[in-house]
Amino acid sequence: MKIGGSYFPKRHPDMAKDIRLLHELLPSLEDNAILAIYFRYWENLLIDEIAKILGMSWDQTDKLVENSIKELRHGFLIRQRTKQPKAA
Repeated sequence: MKIGGSYFPKRHPDMAKDIRLLHELLPSLEDNAILAIYFRYWENLLIDEIAKILGMSWDQTDKLVENSIKELRHGFLIRQRTKQPKAA
């Protein structure tokens, strides 16, 4: 197996910054939201599996994941706006 070259996807130069920012933003979520995001995107669990773990309905869990992603995106947008240079 060839190491390097075209077998590995190219990393975006800002990926490390984005991952650090994600780790900064996650604690702003409620505990259940953090768990839901972790199970959904790191463990690749389905919504019904997460719902069973958290003791919630499918609809509640789906909404929790959706709203948590919205909150994280909002945090990213706020950070991007504050880092943009101001026009003179």
